[in-house]
Order: sequence, then C-alpha cells, then structure tokens
Amino acid sequence: MAKSAKALVPAIIYISSFIVSIIMQEMSWTGQRLKAYYCAGGVIWVFCGTSILFLPRSLSAFMYVISVFIGIANTLMTVTGVSMQSVLVGSDLNGCAFVYGSLSFLDKVSCGLAVFVLQSFQSSSPRSQESLSTEYISVTRYGLGLLPAVCSLAGMGITYTMKLRTPHSKSLMEPLLD
Repeated sequence: MAKSAKALVPAIIYISSFIVSIIMQEMSWTGQRLKAYYCAGGVIWVFCGTSILFLPRSLSAFMYVISVFIGIANTLMTVTGVSMQSVLVGSDLNGCAFVYGSLSFLDKVSCGLAVFVLQSFQSSSPRSQESLSTEYISVTRYGLGLLPAVCSLAGMGITYTMKLRTPHSKSLMEPLLD
C-alpha cells in the first residue's frame, strides 16, 4: 500500500465511526438491543480481522473498504459497551466515577501494552520479508486482524451471558438533531 495509507486508513475508520455514532444516538436502548448491536459489531470485526489476515498484497486497495467496516464495528461495540456499563451502574451514582474511570484506564493500559508487545515482535523490515520463500504474515496483520477478532469473539461470549435489566427508558425531551 502507499505510504499515505498510514494516515488515510485511520481517517476512514474515524469518519465512518463518527457517522454511525450520529445515527445511533437517536435509538432507544433495551438490554436485548444492546447485546444484539454489540454482537453485530463483534461479528463485523471478526470478518474484518479475517479479511485483514488473509488479504493478498495484490488486493491491498481493498483495505480501504475494510476500514469502513472496521469503523462501523468499532462504533457498534464502543457505543453499546458504554451503554452496557451505564445499565450495570444503574441509577446509583455512588462510585460510578470510579467504575467509568477504571474501565477507561484499563482500556488505555491494555491498548498501550498491545502496541508495546506488537512493536517488540516486529523485528525485520518488510523488504527482507519479501525475500523469504515461505508465506509471511506480518505482526501488523496479526495485531490488526487476529487480535481484535479474538477479543471480539471473547466480548461477544461475555455479552451473550450477561443479564441486562434496563430500567424504564426515558425518551429525549428534544431531538439531538434537527
């Protein structure tokens, strides 16, 4: 892929995530709907991860299409994940700042550790890997394809077993978008 893809692919992911999050903000959420949308995002991520892992170099432009679906999957999982946190916290506001803060901190630490581990395994440059006679899958492909897909599967399994009891949902007094 071109060097500009290092900036363009994340930009496409963020733009598609932003568009989907705007669409999702007007939805009313129940426990079952949260679980369904989270699992839908997980399934999309599994397909994206598999596509990234096995995408041949000759079809590298297809990564731009995959990045749109990654953005959609990220939004589905992030928005519903935060919504599930709020359902679990409920209306008792004692300690909710600790819950949200600790989950955010755990998210940042786990992402930092994942980047550290992936960079420590990235030992040789792509040019030296092209000369290898065996089929080579880079650490970047594992980090962007396999790792999120496995984590999505684990998240779907955990979400499926959760018992979410949503309180009476209150509709918005005014729509967020006019």
